[in-house]
Amino acid sequence: MKRTTLYIILLILLLPAGMRAQEVGISAGFGMSAQRLDDLKALQRYVTSLEVVGLETVSSFPEYAMTSVSLYYQLYESIRIGAGYVFTSTGARSNYTDYSGEISWDILANSHRLGAFLSYAVLDGERYDLSVYGRVDANISRVTLSRTIYVMGYGTRQNEKYGGVKAGFTAGTEFLWHFRDFSLGVDGGYMLDLPASLSSLDSGEDLTIPSGGAPGVITADWTGWRAQAKAIIWLHF
Repeated sequence: MKRTTLYIILLILLLPAGMRAQEVGISAGFGMSAQRLDDLKALQRYVTSLEVVGLETVSSFPEYAMTSVSLYYQLYESIRIGAGYVFTSTGARSNYTDYSGEISWDILANSHRLGAFLSYAVLDGERYDLSVYGRVDANISRVTLSRTIYVMGYGTRQNEKYGGVKAGFTAGTEFLWHFRDFSLGVDGGYMLDLPASLSSLDSGEDLTIPSGGAPGVITADWTGWRAQAKAIIWLHF
């Protein structure tokens, strides 16, 4: 532990001249995201087609809220690096209701992204800056399928949970307004997700549906646009 601490101190002392005084930022953001999720949309159509009555599609993975927390480090005058966590959630619902009861299918999809980023300021003023950034994440997908039947005062609910992990890559722009010890800003970008095959969290079996005469493995593909507003608190060292 002491040796690791010594290495960190030496690294800081050996960093090249021209760096800005060390600044560490802690940010929180809230925004919206769009996602492809084509396989999950096909899954929704498939499971509802198995019912003896026709279910109405109430929603099918619309744009939804995302939240983030990040740690920034001002490496050079125009370069920041950092790491953070992003949570995105969306879902689908199909339903049939009549005087005797109802049948519902719900699919809840969550994305947990842990990653690192680098940004470069193309406009760097005292009160504001405009940057381009790139980010790489480990994208952890969690999907819950729920079937609910309620007939004549009695109901049952079945839940199945699935998961998968793949990498995601995001490129975008960030604009920040700087105040004394904090900044307000917005950022937006496009994420290219490597679709993660979904398997049962209980049995480990892949989630499949018939495709071209053979079972096709369902994936979670979060590729799409995202944008958020955020606040950053800066700690100066």
